[in-house]
Amino acid sequence: MLRTQIASWLTRSRRIRLPSRYVADTPQVYLTCSRFSSTSIDEQAIPQQARVVICGGGIAGLSAAYNLAKLGETDVVLLEQGRLTSGTTWHSPGMVSHFRKPALHALSTISARLYKTLEEETGLSTGYREVGCLLLAQTKDRMIDIKRIAAMAKTRNMNCSLMAPSEVHSIVPWVRTDDLEGAMFLPDDAVTDPTNTALSLAKGAKNRGVKILEGVQIQAVLSEDGKVSQVQTSLGDIQCDYFVNAAGQWGRDVGLMSRPTVNVPMHTNAHGYLITKPLPGMDLNHMTPYVRDFDSHILFREWSGGLLCCLIPPVSVPIFHEGIPENSEFLSLPEDPDLFNYVMEKFLHRIPSGEQMEVQQFFLGPECFTPDTKFFFGEAAEMRNYYLMTGISMVGVTMSGGLGQLLAELIVHGETLLGNWSVNPQRFSPQQNNKAYLRERVAEIEGMPFKIGYPFRQLLTARNLRCTTLHDQHVQARAVFEECMGVEIPQLYLGESASEAMVEDIQLGTFYKPVWFDQVKAEYLACREAVAVIDVSSVTTFELEGEMATSLLQTLCANDVDVPVGSVVHSGMLNEHGGYEVCCSVARLKEDRYFIVCPTIQQVKGFHWITRQLPKDGSVKLRDVSGQYTGLNVLGPKARDVLQKLTNTPLDTASFKPACYKELNFGFASGVRAMTVTDTDEDGMMLFIPNESARHVYATLMSAGSEYGIRPAGYHALRWLTVEQFYPNWGVDFDNEHTPLEIGHETAVKYDKKLEFIGQSALLRQQGEGVHHRLATFVMEDHKVDKDLWCWGSEPIYRNGQLAGMTTSSSFSPTLGSMLCLGWLNNTDPQTGQTQVVTHDYVTKAKYEIDIAGQMFPAKANLYPPK
Repeated sequence: MLRTQIASWLTRSRRIRLPSRYVADTPQVYLTCSRFSSTSIDEQAIPQQARVVICGGGIAGLSAAYNLAKLGETDVVLLEQGRLTSGTTWHSPGMVSHFRKPALHALSTISARLYKTLEEETGLSTGYREVGCLLLAQTKDRMIDIKRIAAMAKTRNMNCSLMAPSEVHSIVPWVRTDDLEGAMFLPDDAVTDPTNTALSLAKGAKNRGVKILEGVQIQAVLSEDGKVSQVQTSLGDIQCDYFVNAAGQWGRDVGLMSRPTVNVPMHTNAHGYLITKPLPGMDLNHMTPYVRDFDSHILFREWSGGLLCCLIPPVSVPIFHEGIPENSEFLSLPEDPDLFNYVMEKFLHRIPSGEQMEVQQFFLGPECFTPDTKFFFGEAAEMRNYYLMTGISMVGVTMSGGLGQLLAELIVHGETLLGNWSVNPQRFSPQQNNKAYLRERVAEIEGMPFKIGYPFRQLLTARNLRCTTLHDQHVQARAVFEECMGVEIPQLYLGESASEAMVEDIQLGTFYKPVWFDQVKAEYLACREAVAVIDVSSVTTFELEGEMATSLLQTLCANDVDVPVGSVVHSGMLNEHGGYEVCCSVARLKEDRYFIVCPTIQQVKGFHWITRQLPKDGSVKLRDVSGQYTGLNVLGPKARDVLQKLTNTPLDTASFKPACYKELNFGFASGVRAMTVTDTDEDGMMLFIPNESARHVYATLMSAGSEYGIRPAGYHALRWLTVEQFYPNWGVDFDNEHTPLEIGHETAVKYDKKLEFIGQSALLRQQGEGVHHRLATFVMEDHKVDKDLWCWGSEPIYRNGQLAGMTTSSSFSPTLGSMLCLGWLNNTDPQTGQTQVVTHDYVTKAKYEIDIAGQMFPAKANLYPPK
């Protein structure tokens, strides 16, 4: 019946509207919004001034308004160009999933708590019900992925249970199980009505004094002295201190309307659902758990006695490339036969009785996505007090309640206890806001959350956006690339003997010993025993110059940078809490000129952090010179011997000491910036070569080093070396929430400088009180590298049988013959929940185990590089 009906349905061209899931007792969503609009929204002139202006009347914007008012900030105006929830909120399936990556888990918990109690406050039902969620696994690797999820869920005291295929029928008897490896049940997951939840938030905000205005279009967001100052609208201008871009799929357009332009890289896809009528005898009710069948790219939940099946194809259809249509409230799109045919087969395979069901509706609507599957939350780099809370796409309902609270805390208190770097808008480069790039990328993005979470999983679309000068040489050497901020970075080099099957295996990924192990081991050994060259051209480089440059850096940097010309200093630029905003190496070129090297991911963040501290008189200038130099990290015991062949300048350690800088000639190239720093504890130099000379220097270097066994090495080998030497990586092992004392970089902090640095009082306070959170290194014991699951990060760490932390990254050390991990340790009293000081003895005098997908492996902890 279903196949025949689908075939018939798809021969017609119809526009349809998704019905409310409570058809029996409520009007359609469209009418619900209209009724609320006419009776509950103040019809008045737009105010000339407000402290906060919010753009967007979906669940994200309404949560922001509600939470601001709840914290006492009621001078808030929310502007919606159409009617509330009319963008994408109204057609959300309304799942509220508690399990998220560690940084986001707290947000979903806050959302669930809010939705659960909101009706008591506003009198409007949200439809929130804890029905539970079932995750299905069709393959062994998927089951490993789910077991990794279960291990993390256990650390958060989440209710969850792993299940054999035969046990699934006890929860959803109508699901096919003969092809399953297993499943996991999360009983506290919930569903809610997104429209009614959003309208309940609107009522709660309005009751506290927030102004909510519909039918108002934003035309521009202006700034003064780098801060938000005014919002221009179709009904007049509003002077304001804060602006919140919660415009959903219009978020990018609003960013382009801002002055200066705010980059919000997003693109819209077509997102579909199949809705069935109830089937007599099928055990479906309002408390039926929803089901995620990741391997089939579908998820489904009970819907008015029938089923709603979300269609998440591996490759989606980007839409609105020429612009989002005007008057697109409650928009539904023409059916896509290919999409529905693809999902129909998956649906009927998983639910055999679905063949007997009747279709109530097909629905296709817009949904927006970012280039990396994560949403935007945080302050924009381009304008102070301009906050982004958009691009939340399929997790909008799950995340919006928590994000609204974080936003309110940031605006009202100036800070929040929860970190948000993983979703910070400054993680993208301006080049990634190109619409052609976005159209190609988002076709892959929608289905990514349904793929197995292999480590170092790379996106395949919209590649080669930013290629370094030596990219073609790396391609010829059969490099495998990873991407960061759109830059192509060599991971490893396969060599001539590697087969195409090996390339496919690398792209697929694994939780075990990776197929590239031997290649990376050879690169690692070249770094340790001979000489290797790592292309680090992707790193961020700035130049700071001016009469007051030194005093500015002394204020910005925790370390002392007032050093002799030609010195290199590693330092952090900290925030008021002592956390790392920028992690960098600073080379003093002249008395008033500095060269600053930062991680790739800090190009936007670092530039704007320093820019905001510059003197207003223009006496200090900052330039981003990242695209002007090719960076080569030449390292190993033979590195200086090879480099010496290219220059007449003495390069022995007596003439060119560690942590020093010189401008040299290499081969035909002049003006090469050489730093005796390798970030690995290996001898060698970091060269920054003007791009026009880079190919010559690289070719000459490789030729000169042939007798020493020189070879190119990628970032996997670099990671093995840095983890082994306990050099944590910003954005992976630590971020702006962590201080130098917590990551073991006390020696890079100088308290006796003439100028007090930002964050100094916080560090002195922490130094007196003791560190309650400490990054440590772990050596895996009784772990068979060739057979056992590997540690890849986000594995729970147990100390004397009690949960004590989580790993962040890992490597294999050929020198030690063991796997190594970096991870955070807490000292929490299990009885009171109070944190205590993490001492050296606390770290080193205990028994540790690391949970890898439910298997416990012993490990030895230390605060120094393992020997």
